[in-house]
Amino acid sequence: MSAIFGIYNLNGEPAEKTYLLKMREKTARYGRDGQDFVFGGNIGLGCCLSKFGAYSQNDVPVYHDENAGLTLVCDALIWNRTELLNKLGLGGDVSIQAIILEAYIKWGEDCPKDINGDFSFAIWDKEKNQLFLARDHLGVRPFFYYFDGSVFAFATDYRALLSLPFVGKQLDEVKVYSELSGTYHIDPESTYFEKVKRLPQAHTLRISAKGFHKCKYWSPCAGGRIIYKTEAEYVKAFYDIVDDAIKLRINGVSGKIGSELSGGLDSSVITILANRELVKAGRKMEALFSWSPPFKLIEKQPEDERVLIESVCRQEGLSCAYYDPDEPLNNTVRTPPETQGINEIMNHELNLLSLRGVKHILSGWGGDDAVSLRAGLYQILLRGYVGYFIKQTLWLAKGSPLRLIKIIASNTVMQWFRPFARFGNPNKGQPDIMKREFRQRLKKRCGKDILYFSVDPIKHIQSGVIQTRTELTAYLDAECGIQHLYPFLDYRAVDFAFSIPRYMYYKDGVNRYIFRKAFAGILPREFGGYFTKDDPAKSDFLTGRLTEEKIKKAAGLINRELFSPYIDWNRFDEAVSLISPEKAALRLRLTLNRKTWVCLDIEQVLTDIGGF
Repeated sequence: MSAIFGIYNLNGEPAEKTYLLKMREKTARYGRDGQDFVFGGNIGLGCCLSKFGAYSQNDVPVYHDENAGLTLVCDALIWNRTELLNKLGLGGDVSIQAIILEAYIKWGEDCPKDINGDFSFAIWDKEKNQLFLARDHLGVRPFFYYFDGSVFAFATDYRALLSLPFVGKQLDEVKVYSELSGTYHIDPESTYFEKVKRLPQAHTLRISAKGFHKCKYWSPCAGGRIIYKTEAEYVKAFYDIVDDAIKLRINGVSGKIGSELSGGLDSSVITILANRELVKAGRKMEALFSWSPPFKLIEKQPEDERVLIESVCRQEGLSCAYYDPDEPLNNTVRTPPETQGINEIMNHELNLLSLRGVKHILSGWGGDDAVSLRAGLYQILLRGYVGYFIKQTLWLAKGSPLRLIKIIASNTVMQWFRPFARFGNPNKGQPDIMKREFRQRLKKRCGKDILYFSVDPIKHIQSGVIQTRTELTAYLDAECGIQHLYPFLDYRAVDFAFSIPRYMYYKDGVNRYIFRKAFAGILPREFGGYFTKDDPAKSDFLTGRLTEEKIKKAAGLINRELFSPYIDWNRFDEAVSLISPEKAALRLRLTLNRKTWVCLDIEQVLTDIGGF
């Protein structure tokens, strides 16, 4: 968990030290073990370094190879270190930077393909007079940039870019529209600020006087389908690749390890396998944290995932802390946009785990999107498995013609009327708070382009939705000196999950079938009867705290002038007046709360960088 930044003036103007100082100031919180930048001519590169890897003691903020004429800054953890050392012919004690630079020397711009890690890096090639940049396969580490044709700037944290006087602070209208309408999913490069872009996951960028070239170097299933003869072979291969992804992360970092545990399949599998690997190495899992409330605040509910959490803890000899808002925080930080109200819980998690000395938090984030994968008959049919669709439909119908008709209808034509589907309207019945002119103008421009993950999961994971969370946790982690680790965002595991037949994820009415089968032997028996992702204890508790008073108070803090081009404040006030504690008004409370906090988070970012 480090931060990198830099400026490259293609117009030949010297890189200004004052700008680099501004960028270092905005990223200083990421660098607990060293901060530095270099500049000369029209290029300046810098890094605020924190050493989290097991082999990071030799790392330096800015790395030079004088013989090759290369300068590197990186924010990286490498998981396949041994493999790369063998391929590159390097000794065992070299730094992460040396590995990346040697990979670039040997493989050129294809080097990110072979690096299994969480990384973003920039390499200045003096001989070629070009800057080469890359982001990891699943976009775990953040990377933002600005380019106006003559000046290119990049940073781990977009606040560093917005602090530069020549970077405009105007909002991206499409992004604002997507949040206010809820019917358009923007591209993975977009941010809330028109002039600041993301480098998408699995992309490289080469920039020089010759031009600006962006290249995608990896996509799931690009190598073709994986077909085995038996189900047992899929089960073993799935277990092995997930187990290896967890082991690599456990053994690739130094410091105490904790884990997020929701009671779902993903976090439970990670916690169990990680704990067993730690025990074998004479270490231990230091702490677990759940976003659910403790039993003292909410009694046990039907299909309560806390039951599953407790069963994992009993089996593994662990204990889990729950989200208790009554516990005081030692430190609070404002979160970037796209948080949708989860900042309070994450603050509690980071504070509690940091007090216990945890340096790394294992997370199952991205699992059901990228590895364990949900599927149903509709998705099976879309993938062309017609025979399997018919077979499963007949099995579920149990000989009833009426049931057969219902199953076929619900998994074919009725899918077009679901929310986010072709004829669906996810905002039906909700007040429209946008200005009419803005809505009509953007509606024509945007259309309706929700990338619903159950229909096209590859498009979903490439849409940027996963990165909204990894970027948020990177920002919060920096405040507490903690690093999140995501075993299910290991690109090999993701590639495997998308390369096996889709029907392996659905069998006899059981969703995520092959994943459940692969890990049934390590999960407590209580998991056998849970097939939904409902968590009534957590959802009821959190929505119960979303009171009328809280929402109205937050709504009153919005800078109305800033958002006046987009929001009809008369309609907004009318919608706020409809808020009530009744259960029937829950959806209204959730909708207005999310849109209110989007506005407040954007305001906070502008305040942080002096934009007001």
